Amino acid sequence: MNTHLKIYSDNYKSEMINRIAKFFGFHVGLSEKTLVDKIDENISIQNLNNWLSKDNELYMIMYEDDVIGFLRIGYRGGNVAWLEDIFVDEEYRNKGVATESIRQAEIIVSNKPPYNAMCIDIVPRNIEALKLYYKLGYDTLSMVTIRKNFVDKESDGVQNFRGLDFKF
Repeated sequence: MNTHLKIYSDNYKSEMINRIAKFFGFHVGLSEKTLVDKIDENISIQNLNNWLSKDNELYMIMYEDDVIGFLRIGYRGGNVAWLEDIFVDEEYRNKGVATESIRQAEIIVSNKPPYNAMCIDIVPRNIEALKLYYKLGYDTLSMVTIRKNFVDKESDGVQNFRGLDFKF
């Protein structure tokens, strides 16, 4: 599928807000184990505004003239950029869109001195994303983020990491 990244334009604001709501709804569903179609629109607007700050680049994933997703790169300092978020509309998934979009993001980052690497934070329950990133060569552990929930949440698995058991 011939896709490309295009820097975000406010002409697409309403559909971007809708995609952000679906993106976070999906992630809430991963952690809450309940299907959440989308989150509150006001939260999505706030996220969009944050994503347009000077340390971020927000791209629309385009197929021909249509927006079919988004990708955000964060520059947190140093020489490593972060693939902060990627979302592809459901009907375009499993067609190589995310793979091609990530490859294009890698080219963008590699052409911005002093950046020489890109990292990705990922929710361990998002197995399909883990498989994709691994296939694309993201196989070096850089940092590990751990979390403490303030409400009891049932976990469906335990992973031993360096002699310690962590729920996911």
